[in-house]
Amino acid sequence: MTSPPPPRTPPAQASARNRKRVFGLTIAVGVVSMALLVWQGFRLLDQARVSSDLSSAVLMEPPAAQAQAAVDAVLGLRLPDLDGQPQAVAQWRGRVLVVNYWASWCKPCVEEMPAFSRLQQRFAAAGVQFVGIGIDEPRNMRAFVEKTPVSYPLLVADLGLGQQSGIQIKGLPYTLVIGRDGRLAGSRLGRFDETTLASLLQRLSSD
Repeated sequence: MTSPPPPRTPPAQASARNRKRVFGLTIAVGVVSMALLVWQGFRLLDQARVSSDLSSAVLMEPPAAQAQAAVDAVLGLRLPDLDGQPQAVAQWRGRVLVVNYWASWCKPCVEEMPAFSRLQQRFAAAGVQFVGIGIDEPRNMRAFVEKTPVSYPLLVADLGLGQQSGIQIKGLPYTLVIGRDGRLAGSRLGRFDETTLASLLQRLSSD
């Protein structure tokens, strides 16, 4: 025996159900979109906060007494060069001195070194001297300069250098710019922009 067909839903009721279904989907999409917007907003705010914190850490200069202690500590260093010969940083006292802490495994370090070599050649006659202090193994540093020649002296330090009194190395690369008078003229934690450094060296070497 064949069952009778189910009763048909009147067109008006079907249309109402469809409208409710579309309305519900629209609300759901709207809620998801709002949630995504809120999440993206929090991400942007967090990225801005991190960027601001990093900029402050990079650009903020230490207090004068702490800065001078760092300069005195650097000028008091006596470290071996790549040939194992001890070199006193104080031999370059009286010049505009750029001391760059680096390592062969540090990508931003090695990326900025060609610019330092160019600036050394450009300002050498004006009394500017770059010195690289590698927190690295001598064999790694020698292998690096065989592939990437450097136009200034490289000295070798051990990992304990950053813990010595007066020297605060919180990351690499770290660069100090010391004027002829033996005072700190500028510093940078992170990669040093070539144009910015050139402008600073131009001013210091003209004094």
